[in-house]
Amino acid sequence: MIMLADWHPDILEFIISKMQNPRILRFLLENSDDNQIKQLVKDKLKFTPLTEVEKAMYQGILNYQTIPGQGGFDEKVIKEAVEKLQLGGTYSVNNSEFLTGANISICLTKEFMAAVENDAEYQLRFPDVENYSKEEMEAYNREWHKYGDVREWEALGFKIRTYRTIKARELWKLVNICATYSAEPGIFFIDNANDMTNAVAYGQKVVATNPCGKVA
Repeated sequence: MIMLADWHPDILEFIISKMQNPRILRFLLENSDDNQIKQLVKDKLKFTPLTEVEKAMYQGILNYQTIPGQGGFDEKVIKEAVEKLQLGGTYSVNNSEFLTGANISICLTKEFMAAVENDAEYQLRFPDVENYSKEEMEAYNREWHKYGDVREWEALGFKIRTYRTIKARELWKLVNICATYSAEPGIFFIDNANDMTNAVAYGQKVVATNPCGKVA
């Protein structure tokens, strides 16, 4: 299982790269208002045009549509022929083997959910390592893994870079569509978990989990 936080600059690529269903990708393309999401979906989709032989074959099937008995073709075959001719080809996905050996999940923060509720913009951020001094980079290499949270890192006084902003509801819509139709990404409300865990009493915190995990 691989988990990424909602504030991470690669969150869109992370979610879309795992989607292997071309129908859902096309649905995202038609229903998203975010240009980067649309471009990532276009990059993921692969379109193979029908050959002339295939066009003739599907048209031949349709020619039986109004003839009694439909030439022995059932409705499913005729429906597929109509769809193929309307699309002009077949959709599949590029890089279909990417991350197939692992489930993906995302950590959702209170800030993100508040932005969704208020229909606000949400910043995708990460430590500004490209502009760190030698000392700051040494601190990053030494300490970042202990925090792993851009909010805590910023509170320590380190520079943070905003890579882009996105309408929170566009990201939320992407998460919900993909989770509904492919069961990924899993969703983990990280701040809620830390509000309720007893790990805090021991100076610890929850940093990730497997949302698919079950307790007997």
